[in-house]
Amino acid sequence: MFTRNAWVWIASGAIALCGFRLAAFEQGEAKGRDGQLPGLMLAKLANTQRVVAGLVAKDFGEIRRGAEDMLRVCDAEQWGTNADPIYTQHRSELRRQASKLSELADTHNLDGAAFCYIQTVSTCISCHEHCRDVLRIARIPNSGSGVISIPTSEQEALLLGMPTFRR
Repeated sequence: MFTRNAWVWIASGAIALCGFRLAAFEQGEAKGRDGQLPGLMLAKLANTQRVVAGLVAKDFGEIRRGAEDMLRVCDAEQWGTNADPIYTQHRSELRRQASKLSELADTHNLDGAAFCYIQTVSTCISCHEHCRDVLRIARIPNSGSGVISIPTSEQEALLLGMPTFRR
């Protein structure tokens, strides 16, 4: 069972993470195809905030609503834009975790929901790492020699026609 101090740390970390990511979206650092993907990411972010608010308040209805809204985002047609198998696995895992969160809220299992929420955040981080670090390099056009130059600066990446991302 989580202590009161552990809940404060979980809530603080989640709110800080959500706030930083929301600020990045608002500043236009995260760009997607015709604006739909950032909108879906903001929806997922809002839903995770809703879940953590429910966890902290021990409000199972709020946890369930956040999880079900997250399921709706997972099922959104616009979100299936990448055929990469690892990305697809992350999407499937997020959907399973959102479904599990909803079930745990129905059974009023606060500890289980908190643990599932932590796994959900971990899945999000892993997916973003994969998209940012692996898929970005995979999109770099081959120079023909079989060697891909990895830029050392944002300016060099722009000169090579590569996408740039800020951390």
